[in-house]
Amino acid sequence: MNRLYRRVFSGGADRLASTKYQLRLFATSRAVATTVASKSPDNFYVTQPIFYVNSVPHIGHFYTIVLSDTITRYAQLQGKCTKLSAGTDEHGLKIQQAAEKAGKETLAFCTQFSDSFRALQKASNTSDVDYIRTTDPKHFKAVEHFWNVLVERGHIYKGEHSGWYAVSDEAYYTESQIEERIDEKTGERKKYAIESGQPVEWVSEVNYKFRLSEFRDRLVQWIESNPDVVYPEIRRNEVLGWLKSGLEDLSISRPRSRLQWGIPVPNDSDHTIYVWVDALVNYATVDGYPSKSNPTFFPPDVQVVGKDIVRFHAVYWPALLMAAGLPLPRRILAHAHWTMGSQKMSKSKGNVVDPFEAIEQYGIDPLRYFMIRNGGIANDGDYSSEEVVVRYKKDL
Repeated sequence: MNRLYRRVFSGGADRLASTKYQLRLFATSRAVATTVASKSPDNFYVTQPIFYVNSVPHIGHFYTIVLSDTITRYAQLQGKCTKLSAGTDEHGLKIQQAAEKAGKETLAFCTQFSDSFRALQKASNTSDVDYIRTTDPKHFKAVEHFWNVLVERGHIYKGEHSGWYAVSDEAYYTESQIEERIDEKTGERKKYAIESGQPVEWVSEVNYKFRLSEFRDRLVQWIESNPDVVYPEIRRNEVLGWLKSGLEDLSISRPRSRLQWGIPVPNDSDHTIYVWVDALVNYATVDGYPSKSNPTFFPPDVQVVGKDIVRFHAVYWPALLMAAGLPLPRRILAHAHWTMGSQKMSKSKGNVVDPFEAIEQYGIDPLRYFMIRNGGIANDGDYSSEEVVVRYKKDL
């Protein structure tokens, strides 16, 4: 280990001591799955969320990469044989529309951005990464198999679905999950998802639905029986709040007439599999699902995600795994976001940080150190060039 990582892991200041505790917590993750996995206890699997290819990488993506890689390296120090997965999420209505707007063939559009995220993995000096694209043929086969298992086990049915749909989130919201406010650009009153702040529109259509409501009690029991399975505590409480307020069945397909860019529903070419079902299965695809009779690394020991996608990973994903008879993730680490000057980063404000430029300016080790030292797990971290320099001079 070089001097940088000795400092991160050695404790010292309260923040670093906390980091050391959290890494030890993740690297010694105990099994909490309701289905017993057959993987070796010496194998340790860390996942990054697969990044959506509608835009270039930003500093938040870099933080996720560095955080997951740091956990992986710490597990290696404990003598574990590790796997770190990463990749890109390339299906969905948002991608279809973005490619059309750019005047590009959809797969070429996806490849352009996927290559950029792959380049960031390399620039970040991560450990060996199993990189997956949801447009890979092996992933198509895995998703089709997963869908068929759910059908065979009676967890999918066809029905009318109506709700407030956010294209940006690729998700439906209930009446209690939206609010009405003034659009700053047009001055019109519009409806938005409270959770993400994205605009919504009313959609009614016939879809395939997953019996999510039937898994509410099992999900509550899973989380309450394993206090660290969703981390930090603020996210665990958030998830329990959602579950205890009730779950509705989940729409898991879209009409092919509206969404062509995705994996067709097996035996029904008029429908496309919901992008989040497609995307979540990647964590199994990476470990050879469904061709392997015995998993080598699945289930994940630590799944690193941003706090904005914790619902998909801590509610939908474990419910889908329960339904398919697969083991559950051992920990879900939902980290906070990054601000600049305590303001949310956005292109319109001109305060988005390009990770490639930051690496070029400060060097990879100092920047990795700053991200782990100042990054937030429960609370948002604040990025500033001045603070990167201060950390370098004072700590390194």
